[in-house]
This record gives sequence, C-alpha cells and structure tokens, in this order.
Amino acid sequence: MRDRLRKGPYWHVKTALLIFVSLIFFGTIGFMLIERLNFIDALYMTVITVSTVGYREVAAKPSRGGEVFTMFVIISGLATVVYFTTSVVDLIVEGRVLDVMGRRRALRELQDISGHYIICGYGRVGKQVARECKARGTSVVIIEKDPAVYEEAIAEGFLTVRGDATEELVLRKAGLERASGLVTALSSDADNLFVTMTARIIRPDIFIVGRCNSDETESKLYRAGADRAISPHNVGGRRMAALLLKPLVCDFLDFVTHGELVELTLEDVYVEPGSPLVGRSIRDIVAGDLRGLGVLGIKKAKRDFTVNPSGDTRVEAGDVLIVNASPQQIELLRKYARSKR
Repeated sequence: MRDRLRKGPYWHVKTALLIFVSLIFFGTIGFMLIERLNFIDALYMTVITVSTVGYREVAAKPSRGGEVFTMFVIISGLATVVYFTTSVVDLIVEGRVLDVMGRRRALRELQDISGHYIICGYGRVGKQVARECKARGTSVVIIEKDPAVYEEAIAEGFLTVRGDATEELVLRKAGLERASGLVTALSSDADNLFVTMTARIIRPDIFIVGRCNSDETESKLYRAGADRAISPHNVGGRRMAALLLKPLVCDFLDFVTHGELVELTLEDVYVEPGSPLVGRSIRDIVAGDLRGLGVLGIKKAKRDFTVNPSGDTRVEAGDVLIVNASPQQIELLRKYARSKR
C-alpha cells in the first residue's frame, strides 16, 4: 500500500497503457518481419488480433510462425485489456472509498471537536490565521464556499466545512456551540457583519474577531457584536511604521512571542472568583513554584491595563494577568487561578 501511494494513484493505469502501446508496436514489427507485410497492413493485423475482432486477415494463409505469433499477440492482448480494466475499476472504487472514508472521518471529528476556533474564509488573511493557530497547536475549523479553495484547505490538513459562513446551519455544522472563538476573514465587509451578528445570536459568550476593510465598518462590527475589529491595511501600516522607526524593538517582540527557541512565552491568565490567588499580592504570587514568573500587566474589570504593576498590587477576582513565563509555570498559574469552590 505504501509503495502504491508513493508511486501515485494512476501508476497501474499508466503501466497498462504503456504495455498496450508496446504490444501494438511489437506486434506490428513482428508481422512485418514474419509475414513480410508493409507497415499499415502489419498495424491492421495487430489491431484486429489484439481486439480479437478478426475482421479480415491481410495474409491469405499465415505461415506456421505467423500463426504462433498471432496466438501470442491474442493472449498478450487479452491479458493487457484485463489488467487495464481492473486497474481503472480499482482506481475508481478505491478513490470513492477513500473519499467516503475521509468525509465520514471529518464528520466524526466535527461532531467531537470542542474548544476550537472557527475561521470563516480561507483567503490570504484566513490562511495566515489558520497557519498561525496550527503552529501553536490550536485546533481550527475552516468554513469556505469556493470549491477549489476548500480542496486546498483540506490538502493542507485543516478540518474544513464547505458552505457559506453567513448561513446559520453552516456555522452550527462547524461546531459554533462548542467553539472557543471565531474569526470572520471574508473579503466582503457586509458578509463579515452578517457572520458576526449570526454568531453572536447563537453564542452570546463566544469571542469574535472581525475583519474590516474600512474605518466605517470597524464601528459597525463592534455594534454587531465583535470583540475585536481588525483592518489588515491599518495593522500592516502600523507594523511597517514600527519596523521603520524601532526595528530592534519589533524584532525582540517577534522573537519573544513567535520565536521557537525561546523558553518564555507571553500569555494571559484569568483569575476566577474563589481562586486562591484572590487577595494576594504579586510579590507573594511569584514566590515559590512561580519564582521567575514575570507579571507584565493586569487588566481589571471595566478598567484599562496596569502596565508593570508593583509587587504590592493585590489580585482581585476577574483580573486578567499578562505574564511572561515558561509553559510549565503558566500551566501552574492557570491551576492556581481556577476557582477552588
């Protein structure tokens, strides 16, 4: 099976065609040499022999060698036809079986998946979002209505639903009720607005990031229910300006947030009510098992960020800590931040 996959699905069909063409060539040369026929007559004899039609023999009485050669050509032709037919049937049946199995497996995964992120549209923006999520080990489900782009997403290993993301049924099929977040990256601002409103109605608590192509649409996305509205043009422009003005700072931030060799990562940790962290100071939290963990900021409910908070700052229920630490320390902090009730 592995050899077949390595050679390609059409290997047997190509081999059968090559054998058939070789048989026609070999039979033509044989009849020319044995029966002293010209090229057209020899080709004619070969074709009617291989096809077992036997319409009319060119030679009045074939020689003994010609009879033996004709029997050889007939047997070889029948074997080649049988081999070609079985190869084609096998290719069709196996292709359909694999397609059905793949679709059934995808349906099972869609029914079981939870905590994933839905990406509406697999264009330039959606593709980049999907690849970033995949690189970070996050499960994603893509919604794409274009058949060619849909096949491309599947070929890249993404769980994909074919359909229009503006339709409620398609969003539910992608597991919206069990998803952690949704990104609408369609090319049309109107479609992004409609997807945002539909998703917010189905899941009032889901985190939604919407793409907008104009400043006017940004405010509409927020009113429609988006938690964040992103304009690729504005983000790209700010990024280019930052690289121009402070290139080393940008490189450092990229290295910290995206570098594969860095042991520390930036994460946000939500402190639940009833957590043992509630009421404790930052200085007290970063001692012991969490020594070396850096709290870069705190986002308190209905308040702006507090950047680089002091060690005396008390943590309250509902705070979001922006920390810089190793993956093991972050997991430990998340454990402490959960409610013990």
